[in-house]
Amino acid sequence: MSYVQRSERSGFYNKTNIPVLKDLSDHDRVIIEVVTYVFLCGGISIFGIVSNVVNMAIFFKQGLRTTMNISFFSLAISDVCSLVTLFWFSLCMNPLFENSNVPFISREIQYLTGGWPSFCFARITSFITSYITAERCLCIISPLKVKHIITPKRTLVTIVFIYIFIFLSTVPEYASSYISWKHHPIRNQSVLGLVFYPNRKDIEGLGFVLNAILGTFSYILIILFTIILVCKLRQENKCPTKNCIKPDKPELVSNRKKAVNMVLIIAVISIVCSTPCIIFSLVSFFEPEFSILGGYCNIFHVVWSFGFLFTGINSSVNAILYYQMSSKYKKSFHDMFLGKYRINSLVLKDNSRLSNSLKHFHSIGFQTFLPDVNKQNET
Repeated sequence: MSYVQRSERSGFYNKTNIPVLKDLSDHDRVIIEVVTYVFLCGGISIFGIVSNVVNMAIFFKQGLRTTMNISFFSLAISDVCSLVTLFWFSLCMNPLFENSNVPFISREIQYLTGGWPSFCFARITSFITSYITAERCLCIISPLKVKHIITPKRTLVTIVFIYIFIFLSTVPEYASSYISWKHHPIRNQSVLGLVFYPNRKDIEGLGFVLNAILGTFSYILIILFTIILVCKLRQENKCPTKNCIKPDKPELVSNRKKAVNMVLIIAVISIVCSTPCIIFSLVSFFEPEFSILGGYCNIFHVVWSFGFLFTGINSSVNAILYYQMSSKYKKSFHDMFLGKYRINSLVLKDNSRLSNSLKHFHSIGFQTFLPDVNKQNET
């Protein structure tokens, strides 16, 4: 079932131009969406939600006193929200859930309750990633002034501004559509579904335009800061004495490079995973038929299923990077989740050593009290 029936779409679009491409059939679209949304996005969402909750717990335990911890904690919040809404999105796309006689049309409800919220939080993740990358650039370009330029208070204000600004960019979409009761022809009853205001045709593409502009802007920022990071790292490798850390502290140099490399990998993953959504948003702007109500609606939904899949991957892999590349994160993870196990293992290990020692001394002591059998035989 489509988000909106084809008869309803034709009411919005009295097309005079025949589409150049042939749209996918509803059957093919449903099969592809079940694979991408239900299985792939659903599984990735569950893993990502758990891993980002762990990230939030670890960064909160470490303390939100540094700019990096504040940024990573905020990044984990946006990732959790994006993945929770993506999981709801995948649940609504499940045919079993759709046909379970729920009092709403799941494929229509998810558009405003799952699709756009997930899209919104993905944009927030992108901007926070660009901010983190910019901070690492300043650490290399101006290491002695970065603490005065980027403070924890300024970081918090910037992140709050990012959240509010991205939320406001979704106003046009929610101003042209809403959820209300409508008649379902197959069920022959009233159910909750997606309803459009009469001005939908005039402002439909505005939400996609704003998100395309914002997504492209953050995309360019991440690429720019990533290039700067790579260039500065190469310069440091050639002239390591130019950095602000004294050469007699190699462990600090190593930790600093690990932090920069970790941010660099996060930025590269964000670039790769954001590329499909940027392309799809731009296509929606230049091709009106590539929309929820257009002539290419099935292609629109299918390609966006892969866009959401890449978005879910981008929001789920950070915990793996933190664990592999941050010794502080790994230590906090072990202390939080493996502390009791490590203590018990150490106790068992000490007990085994003690028992072995007792056996050794017992055998020695026992032998001292035994008579020498050979000497007795000789006598």
